[in-house]
Amino acid sequence: MSLPFWKKAEHRIPTLGLYRRILKTVQQLPVSCVNQPGKRRKPIQGKGTGPPGSSDPLPAIKRSFLFAWIRDRFRYNRHCTSPRITKGYLQEAEEVFEKLQAAKNGNKRIRDELRDMANGRTGRIKEVLDHLNVLVHWEPRTTTQRERYERLKRAQELVWDIRPHSSIRKDPHSYYKITLKPDLFTFPPELDYYPPTKYPNQMKNQRGKFKNFGGVFLTEVTSAQGSKFPRIRGGTQPTWLSMMLKDRVKLSVERVNEWKELEELKRMMIVEERLMKKLGVDDQGYLEEIDKRLQQVKAEHVNRRNSSSTSVDSTDDTPE
Repeated sequence: MSLPFWKKAEHRIPTLGLYRRILKTVQQLPVSCVNQPGKRRKPIQGKGTGPPGSSDPLPAIKRSFLFAWIRDRFRYNRHCTSPRITKGYLQEAEEVFEKLQAAKNGNKRIRDELRDMANGRTGRIKEVLDHLNVLVHWEPRTTTQRERYERLKRAQELVWDIRPHSSIRKDPHSYYKITLKPDLFTFPPELDYYPPTKYPNQMKNQRGKFKNFGGVFLTEVTSAQGSKFPRIRGGTQPTWLSMMLKDRVKLSVERVNEWKELEELKRMMIVEERLMKKLGVDDQGYLEEIDKRLQQVKAEHVNRRNSSSTSVDSTDDTPE
């Protein structure tokens, strides 16, 4: 049984040789043609020594942007098993090598193309910059707080790794990340922080500090039955808290409904006793029992409100 083509020396040796020649040529080009302008992006204060989502320090940048990008493209296509598609990739790599050789020899047009790609005027960096501008500029009236949080989180992830999603899924290790330098993109001052995975704890109890993101805070809402109870805004409310509030509202509605029914029965019995008295019939005693039960319901309701020092028991609303 014959070996597949990617295991044969006739394919592996020329491919590795072409890969190394391309990277060696990139290292011999001027820095302005192969690297992003400015200094590297620094870790965020208070979020560890590494980029978001990592506790490791930032790796030392020894290679240029073009070097890392070419290496990422070769690494992404390393598992291709189609001879036809692989042949197309190799032909494209040969064309890239010829262009880099021409730029090395002083071709001004190709060097300008490389500078445009490294400075974000064309290529992948331009796509990332356009997407970032869409993510961080929103209309406050047409976007929810959760949507703004997700957009900011995605923007921060994109800044720290500008590779396509397919490359990130195949090689998620931080060693392969290609970071966007701050000279090409910086966040607005009010958005220059990194939201955590679930809750923005650094924004807790700081509502109004930022223009477009209020963080996690407690607010009071009114249910369909007219009951008022607290609700968490700015994040996903835990299920246990939602169920607790639901049960308390249900019990409160049952007590209030019984209160209203007893008051209605009391009014009806007063009218009925007056009518029976005019007819000469001595039929009394029901009003006393209804009034006793009504006083018990009122006392239970007052005791529940007075026994709690938190705002959660505001679900017990006295009927008007």
